[in-house]
Amino acid sequence: MAGPSFRRWRLMLLVCGVVAAAVVTWSLTTTTTLPEIPQVQEQGASRAVVSLLADVRSRLQRQPASATAWGDYGMALMQHERPAEALQCFAAAAILAPKDARWPHLSGVILEQTDLTQATQCYATAVSLQPKSAQSRLRLVSVLLTQGRFPEADRELQQLSQQFPGEPEVWLQRVRLARLAGIPQQVSELLQSARQHQSVSDLLLREVAGVQLQIGQQALAEQLLTESGTAPPHRSVRDPWLEQLRSFDASGVVASAQADLQRQQGQLDRAVQTLSTLANRFPERSRPALNRALALRDQGNAAAALAELVELATRFPEDPLILFHLAVTAAQAGQPAQALQTLERCLQLKPDYGLARAVRADLLEAAGQVAAAIQEYRQAVADSPGDPWIRFGLVHLLLRQKRLPEAAETLQPIQSILTSQMQAETAELQRLQNELQQATVTEPLRSNTQTP
Repeated sequence: MAGPSFRRWRLMLLVCGVVAAAVVTWSLTTTTTLPEIPQVQEQGASRAVVSLLADVRSRLQRQPASATAWGDYGMALMQHERPAEALQCFAAAAILAPKDARWPHLSGVILEQTDLTQATQCYATAVSLQPKSAQSRLRLVSVLLTQGRFPEADRELQQLSQQFPGEPEVWLQRVRLARLAGIPQQVSELLQSARQHQSVSDLLLREVAGVQLQIGQQALAEQLLTESGTAPPHRSVRDPWLEQLRSFDASGVVASAQADLQRQQGQLDRAVQTLSTLANRFPERSRPALNRALALRDQGNAAAALAELVELATRFPEDPLILFHLAVTAAQAGQPAQALQTLERCLQLKPDYGLARAVRADLLEAAGQVAAAIQEYRQAVADSPGDPWIRFGLVHLLLRQKRLPEAAETLQPIQSILTSQMQAETAELQRLQNELQQATVTEPLRSNTQTP
């Protein structure tokens, strides 16, 4: 019997963030009057944030005619979730330095959350000021696609293709344009062009696979999804203006998000370095060190990752997420007994941790405890009914045990929880349905009760 595979769980281990923004407006040309310097609002802010904002504001008060001082205060406010005040500062900076593309660009980033029309105007202004700026033009393309303004998006993408033919992000956006504009027949040609420019990434292949699924090309979609598993991680175009916000990061949020992006893009050395800085800066927090351990594990340095996770579990013994990753890493390092023991502690702290139960089920199956593994998987499905990958894991186990009716029953509800964006999950569902159908034809259906 094949041992458990933990690679499929990596899709579930990504951390997502939520961005909140107020309804704000910004104007570049309607006024030449500088606004009043926004006050620092202390309510709900940490001492470090209040101190940082007060310091940057004080510098602006000493240099009220400096575009850089206005821009710095705007970036500090933007970083710490004060978008309305940040927009006022960027507008002032644009008045004082009308040829600097940074200020309309950063304003567009804020306005994407509330006013796509104004965001489009900001990005268009930034592009006109710095035509060779890939980051502004790509953001302009994104908001144009969101608004359904496909001819304009196409013009910008044609320009990007000439300027940056080797950028995977450009080809990804061209494929998205073809999908959204209803011209899927262009997708194969675009992928071929991306291959010629050596710009194929995992995300691009998954996007193309999604289009092929929509037009009924299931076999090709599955082939592309398989290829995406070994393709280079997608590399986004750097945005140095957004990266400047890190210098105003009193809480570590921006650096943490940057490290997440570095991990996703396969820049593991940089991610470890960023997370090491965060871990040293905030030793009282568990997450920077945890994410550093995960980056080390992604590098293949299981021993270092395991040592760090053991130390974290000692410092934060009540954190089920740390225990979960310690168990997964121990299993990958060939220590299944320690992994099972750690998962037991994890589930005592969080009994409804479906993903932890699913990993425990894989370990039980590998140890030959099939009945216990099936029972554990069923509980994992009950704990996380909206997680298709846990159901897929149970279906795989039931298929290996030739329990076809149970596998079919487990697979049936998955279709109702999938969305059009869940391309990998949809492909896996179709693959399992085909496997189940073939097994049903070639083997007699067996129930779990004895035949009289």
